[in-house]
Amino acid sequence: MIDEVDWIDNGGPLDLMVEEVGGLLVLRVEESLVLELRSIEKLMCELAGSKGFLFSSFACKRDGIKVKAERLGRYFVDKLKRGKGMLEQYFPSHEVNPYVEVFFKCIDRLDDLYSLKVWLELRNGAAEAFLVRMNDLVEFVRLELTSDAFKAVLKRFRKASFKRVNSLEGYIDALFAKHSRMLVVRVDLSYQSGFVSGRKEFYDDVKKVKVHWAKMQKDLHKGIPVDGLLGFACKLEYGQLKGFHFHLLLFYNGSNHRQDGVLARMVGEYWRDSITAGAGRYFNCNAVKDKYRYLGIGMISFNQLDRVSALKNRVASYLTKVDYWIRLSPESGRSFFRGNMPKPKSVKRGRPRVHEPAPPSRHVHGLLGSGF
Repeated sequence: MIDEVDWIDNGGPLDLMVEEVGGLLVLRVEESLVLELRSIEKLMCELAGSKGFLFSSFACKRDGIKVKAERLGRYFVDKLKRGKGMLEQYFPSHEVNPYVEVFFKCIDRLDDLYSLKVWLELRNGAAEAFLVRMNDLVEFVRLELTSDAFKAVLKRFRKASFKRVNSLEGYIDALFAKHSRMLVVRVDLSYQSGFVSGRKEFYDDVKKVKVHWAKMQKDLHKGIPVDGLLGFACKLEYGQLKGFHFHLLLFYNGSNHRQDGVLARMVGEYWRDSITAGAGRYFNCNAVKDKYRYLGIGMISFNQLDRVSALKNRVASYLTKVDYWIRLSPESGRSFFRGNMPKPKSVKRGRPRVHEPAPPSRHVHGLLGSGF
């Protein structure tokens, strides 16, 4: 099941979660930290499957007893000495993946973090004490990750994550079943620096932000600022660097609209000027779609299998699969919203749809409803 989200470990955010700074596309700190969480999960899985001692000692005539570590043990030390301070700073009101929670427990069990930075210099008694502590910590990880309690927590966490994934993918399939061609628009909505107070009054700010989203959602449904909306999906996130922000995915009738970059700009400007009275910001992903390796936005027909795949497995999946590693705490309420499932299209006589075969290895450079 973990393999279903591995795409993000191979350039996923670089393809999707970019912003222009001085004319350059950059990866934000929060997205970099998501990759860090993913690497921690992989490490913990490796530790759970490892055998024997990862740390041992050897005698050196000149320096006495020193510590020797297996490759996995060295990697474990490297991760531990980074601590969890930055992760807690940038994600102050979040739940993390259960594997990452166990990693945090490991850090809490270490009473001497300094020794992690100088472990190669430890000698004799200090070296032997260090390897005992580390081997005990590895054994703690193995026991923790194989316990029934951990398996139950992991099952619940995965169930919630993949329920959302399946919900959005099914929603996109249903939209294409009813509409053969759609114009897909992706806009990131956020706030000017200082608009919300952040950690100090976090949950009051959540309520304020959700009032803005409720108004935005209602107006989009009414056709403001653009008519012809077929469906939407939206994810609320919070990071210390950017504050509250929404990743918004909109589906418009491809027979009535063409200029996706213009539509995205209209939506962004409406958020900035009307919904937030000038306090908002936006990033128009469609305006830079030529920089994405996998094109899953813009005009997409149901039979363009490569683009439909990119839409579902790259663009839409970021709105759902990042929750596999980190999500806003339940106290924040719903953070994912999508339109109601469209009613099935009535069966009509005529020629059946013809699907375009997927190209062998082409890379393209590059409504009020339910919530979770």
